[in-house]
Amino acid sequence: MTEHQKLSDRLAALLPLLTLIICISQPILDVLSYWQRELDFPNIFTMTLRLFILLSGVLIGYLVTDRKWIYHIFGMIVALYLIGHIAACMANEGGYLDWVTDLSDQARTLLLPLTALTFITFLRRNPETMSAMKRAVVINFLIIAFVELLSTVTGTDPHTYEAKAQGVRGWFIWTSPQSAILSLVCPISISWVTERYPKRILPTVVISLLTFGALFFFGTRLAVFTLAGVGLGLPLCLILIDHKHVGQAAAIFLCALAYCCLIPIHSPMLNNRIELGENAVAKQQRIDQAIEQTGIQVSPEGTRDLRVIETAYHYNLQGMIDRFGIKRVAELYDFTLNADEICDDRIMKKNFCKLLMEDADSHSMLPSLFGLEISRTRMEFTQVYQFETDSWEETAEAYDPENDFSGIYYLCGICGLSLMIGFLAYFGIRAGVALVKYRQAVFNLAFASFSGAYLIALIYAYNTASVLRRNNASFYFALILAALWYLSRPPVEKGE
Repeated sequence: MTEHQKLSDRLAALLPLLTLIICISQPILDVLSYWQRELDFPNIFTMTLRLFILLSGVLIGYLVTDRKWIYHIFGMIVALYLIGHIAACMANEGGYLDWVTDLSDQARTLLLPLTALTFITFLRRNPETMSAMKRAVVINFLIIAFVELLSTVTGTDPHTYEAKAQGVRGWFIWTSPQSAILSLVCPISISWVTERYPKRILPTVVISLLTFGALFFFGTRLAVFTLAGVGLGLPLCLILIDHKHVGQAAAIFLCALAYCCLIPIHSPMLNNRIELGENAVAKQQRIDQAIEQTGIQVSPEGTRDLRVIETAYHYNLQGMIDRFGIKRVAELYDFTLNADEICDDRIMKKNFCKLLMEDADSHSMLPSLFGLEISRTRMEFTQVYQFETDSWEETAEAYDPENDFSGIYYLCGICGLSLMIGFLAYFGIRAGVALVKYRQAVFNLAFASFSGAYLIALIYAYNTASVLRRNNASFYFALILAALWYLSRPPVEKGE
């Protein structure tokens, strides 16, 4: 036996422990990142540590695998794509503005498939890694829940909706990625406890109340939808797997139902929606008053007078106007004076990138194929109106799309988006085929929970910029993809 093989075997034996360490480090690093930001310290320490942990995992995966050619092919695909992306950035007007920031952003997207590949290698080499993954997810949830409780007790919780002081976020920086993390760990945590205590209802009740409670008090719409979806879907899967689990299924369902009944009475999500409705009315009134002050008569059907349009759009779209001019912006918005459209940041960011791509394509087709430089989605100096305080401030504004798939299209092009969709679809198709062909062998509670988490991640990716390009959440998605690959193996591969 060669020295390399001895090292590989020793590392393989340690993979479950290494997996636990890598996974449990994630929420701890998230908390450290939050306090670094709050205390105005440079984030180089946590960023370097996070990257070191992930790349160490990749290196270990490469050392223990007997299929190094997969890593080589992955590296070749990434290299070819990055060459195309760099060429696209250089072909744009003004050339490559900031290659360090841009390639750092590209790395955030590439870490998802690379981390998934690493975990698949761990599972292939040591199947005990699967148990370690599930335990790690539960431990991570408990860490997150403890942090949320501690931040609330100490009065330092930044809240899910900071301006409205609604929702319990804990010491975590980003709202949407943290909502995604809670949603992804919810079904896996409940299923792990239910499997571990198959004849006891109390542990299932406790973990259900905790996970559903974290989603309820976090307060985003997707978190609450996850609560309802898991509360209905997981009990159904439990009963389909084995009718003996009806007691635990009922416990999960009733816990979810209890929280759902509280939503119309009092909940962070409801309070936020009420305030959003009030703000929408106030924004429309503010825009209408500004239009009246111009002295220009506007018919009920609207107007195409650019002076009126610019007055209305000044309140939320000034950065777009500064970059592309009022005529192009007005045409893109179809000259609307509706505040719901004018003040919708999701629409604004997507439209900004749409115009940006149009300009880039006028010089070369490479941006459509390989994406735009992320620095071009920033306006360093523009006026932003704060409706809450009725004040203006000169600041930088980012127009990174609030949709992971749109973001990958605009920043990675058709090629990058196609590769990502193909990569993600592989796991879903594989699981679907396994369920049809080997239902009795693969359909268990773990398969159901990880499949549910996979669907939840896709829903988040479609509705937010939180799963594919935010590495704290994409780490969990990578783990889910790897676990789904493992659980979808044909019976012959399992030795059955």
